[in-house]
Amino acid sequence: MSLRWTAGLLAAAITGTVFAQVPVDSPEQKRRLIEQKMRLVEMLIRSPAAKKAAEGGAAESGSLLEQGQRSVDEARKALDEGRYDAAALLLDDALKSASSASRKLSGGGSALTESAQRKSLQDLGEQVAMYRRAVADLTGDAQRGTEARSLLARIDTMSAESARLAGGGDLGAANRKMADAYRVAVEELTRLRAGQEVVLSLNFATPADEFAYEKKRFGSNEIMVDMMIGEGRAVGDRRQLIDGFLDEGRKLSAQADAQANSGQYPEAVKLMEKASAQLVRALQAMGVPVF
Repeated sequence: MSLRWTAGLLAAAITGTVFAQVPVDSPEQKRRLIEQKMRLVEMLIRSPAAKKAAEGGAAESGSLLEQGQRSVDEARKALDEGRYDAAALLLDDALKSASSASRKLSGGGSALTESAQRKSLQDLGEQVAMYRRAVADLTGDAQRGTEARSLLARIDTMSAESARLAGGGDLGAANRKMADAYRVAVEELTRLRAGQEVVLSLNFATPADEFAYEKKRFGSNEIMVDMMIGEGRAVGDRRQLIDGFLDEGRKLSAQADAQANSGQYPEAVKLMEKASAQLVRALQAMGVPVF
């Protein structure tokens, strides 16, 4: 499997979010904050610990998680209808359900939160490793070798710092540092390969492995879409278009999960590729020439 894009404006997609461009109390800012909270709650509900509970390891926790997912679904509907306050309250209910499930699973701790953070850190680390290999391929280039080696050192330093923070128990800071490493890797690789086609070749041992990767790629695209929205690239009528792509992508992703849960991984991979394609269309609609 190979991933391709034309280097150039992609760097804009992974720059820092510029919140100052949107008034703090504006409907747009309220919507963005609710969407961010929704993604967090869904990450908790869909974490490995939560999945284990839902499969029957803890019936009461599983019920709480189902209740939380229903609240998220209702919050998404309220958000689509512009009922921001109602959506926020529903997400509070969902978060309470997830937190209660976490306490029951961990005997008072925060198993779901920690599980979600570790999963996020692992996924980011794998993405960084993939782009690092692409940078390493440039170290022997006569024109770009010196810069590529310098970039590798930066990536490795940031990754090592992330590992140190995680080892010390600060998973939030570790995730932020790894996200910085991801941003630097993609941004600088794009700059070094400006005007060229970037190809990342991937090999998977099983269809299940390929599906897991496609899920991670979908998550990365969601992050990029959120960054672009934060930079004011989806205002006015364009926001409705972007939301349509996001909704369709998430719908396809949910269908892919159902296929994967029944062991139909080849079909699930195809659905996830279609889901990611929807997010690519969202990025393209905001001026990012990804393919």
